[in-house]
Amino acid sequence: MNQDNTNAEMDNDPSLSPPVDDAPISDKKKLLADNTIKNYVILAMGTGLIPSALVDIVAITALEVKMIGDLARVYDFPVPHRLVRYKVLISLIGSIGPVYLSVKMHSALKSVPLIGHAVYVGMLSITGGAAMYAVGKVFQKHYESGGTFLSSENSVLKNYFQEKYQEGKKMAPGYAGPATP
Repeated sequence: MNQDNTNAEMDNDPSLSPPVDDAPISDKKKLLADNTIKNYVILAMGTGLIPSALVDIVAITALEVKMIGDLARVYDFPVPHRLVRYKVLISLIGSIGPVYLSVKMHSALKSVPLIGHAVYVGMLSITGGAAMYAVGKVFQKHYESGGTFLSSENSVLKNYFQEKYQEGKKMAPGYAGPATP
């Protein structure tokens, strides 16, 4: 058998392809980080089922803190305790307005039987998942940059977060679907 036929057979038979362990470490870490973010997005979406918006915000903040630590371990970084404290403070202060609006929106949507509450829970789940996705992607980029991204200019961080939040709003519903083999 000549070399061309052997290569063609390897291309057609997945059992003959090189093992995944041959992939560069950075690809493995990126895949592990992406899966970590995905798992936390699913958990954050589940917190949208909690009937209290304030409890939902606290649960999402706790999940974000845990995810940041898990991502730090994936990239062999020390957990950035100072950044995590700021993140918690910003999340809690920043959520005062959304909690107020969420309560008002829930009151308005409750007036529509069944559908109103379902829409409210769905929106809360998607926004929680999208926020988790965006925070995860920001910290993933921070760790992949060698720990320099979060020291970037504030507008760069804000724009990147907004971009990933919008991406997360599209990704989150797909994470809630059935797993593919």
